[in-house]
Amino acid sequence: MRHSSKLDVDKETLQSLWDNDYIGIHYPHDNSHQDEDSFSLEPKDYPGNARHTLARLKKIGKEGGFIFGSYRGFPGGKIGYIEPDTAIEIFNGKWGDKNGKAGCDARLKVLKVHNVRNLSGFEGLSLTSVQPRQGTLCEWKKVGSRVKSLVSGEVSRDVGSLTPDLQEVMCMEFLRTDESLKLGLPRVLYTLAPVGRTLKDLDILAIGYDGKPISAQVTYHDLASAAATKKLNKLDPYISEGSHTILFCKCPSIQHINGHIAFSLDEVFKEFCLNSVNGRLWFKMVSGAQ
Repeated sequence: MRHSSKLDVDKETLQSLWDNDYIGIHYPHDNSHQDEDSFSLEPKDYPGNARHTLARLKKIGKEGGFIFGSYRGFPGGKIGYIEPDTAIEIFNGKWGDKNGKAGCDARLKVLKVHNVRNLSGFEGLSLTSVQPRQGTLCEWKKVGSRVKSLVSGEVSRDVGSLTPDLQEVMCMEFLRTDESLKLGLPRVLYTLAPVGRTLKDLDILAIGYDGKPISAQVTYHDLASAAATKKLNKLDPYISEGSHTILFCKCPSIQHINGHIAFSLDEVFKEFCLNSVNGRLWFKMVSGAQ
């Protein structure tokens, strides 16, 4: 849920939403074309994005679920739980100054959030850094388990508790350690690109202490799966004499396949997140584990 600068309400209204643990939307105009904010809670009464967003809000209220909300001017954000069969409420506030209606009555459609935890700017980074760039309200499958863990405080200590972006970061950080050398992997000296999301074919691109390139892919799939095979094939163009190409995946041990190294993602988690002091601290910070 994004309460961004496009939400044209005044500071007092936004503060009240935050203080009273509400998430909400402000699509004021229904199909009647009246100038005043509409009271209707029926998606069919609204055009375009308003109709779809209100429908999603109703679905969350009906089904319940964990939610993360970012609020303009509040670092970190708010996480919590929407109880099933939560009715949408009309929240009375005031318009802001972006559309020439400053001080006019604003009627927001909101849901009450329970089991709330307000995140500091630092605590919220693992969510805000991968938050979808578009849309006011969306189903965020990529980090659903992370939000649930932060709210409940119950974090499983295995690699499956990390979302794909954090699995990539974990592998990158592991490659910086001496333990990576002991287990037959190169050790990273410095990176050449941000981890994940930036490169089409690679999740990790770095230079090792031996001066040779390190190109890596990360997947939670088994080595024998089609998804892992596809990622392994993407490493082929990066093979050159002396370079390192690695696929981190679900496999029992280190393997060498067509010039590539396949390495166990579970082994990385064990050695870094469980057995090393720095890795345990990293896991605690990104997962909310106690």
